[in-house]
Amino acid sequence: MSDEQQSSPFTPPPSGPVIDNTASLGKRFQAMVIDVVIMMVCIFPFAQSQGLMEIAEKQGTIPPELALKLVLFQLMMFFVLHGFLLHQYGQTIGKRIIGIAIVTMDNQKPAFLFLILQRYVSQWLMGMVPVIGILLRLADVLAIFREDKRCIHDHLAKTKVIDLKIPVTHSQTIPTSIIV
Repeated sequence: MSDEQQSSPFTPPPSGPVIDNTASLGKRFQAMVIDVVIMMVCIFPFAQSQGLMEIAEKQGTIPPELALKLVLFQLMMFFVLHGFLLHQYGQTIGKRIIGIAIVTMDNQKPAFLFLILQRYVSQWLMGMVPVIGILLRLADVLAIFREDKRCIHDHLAKTKVIDLKIPVTHSQTIPTSIIV
């Protein structure tokens, strides 16, 4: 065998074509619907037990102390339902069922605290801005229709959502994803 035919152990393997493993809009939407339905199934009985429906119907609004209680319950349920999967796999229940995951831009599982603070807290805070909160959330979600298929919260957290059924292209000998 000639020297040209032998490859050095230090020569990086040839890299294949770059494959876009970004999750489709449909899969992201399906995962979101699953997550919302699960959350509503958990929140509705709590709201009923607190009499929130009757109070809102009579008064036209929910008193601040009950609204705070509802928000805290929602946060607690978010972490109960999704905390473990987000920490371990970068997934919510819906993302796990659909087969997609949140990763950093280099296909690594994001650090849990970083993920929560930059990706989720940003969404929650946008929605709480009086009067324009709903418009901010709408702009966040509509950003997904751009070419990179990333919402504003994805950009803030420097994350993307990938389809785990599409293999990650390896350009090095070390794995580029701990999820796939």
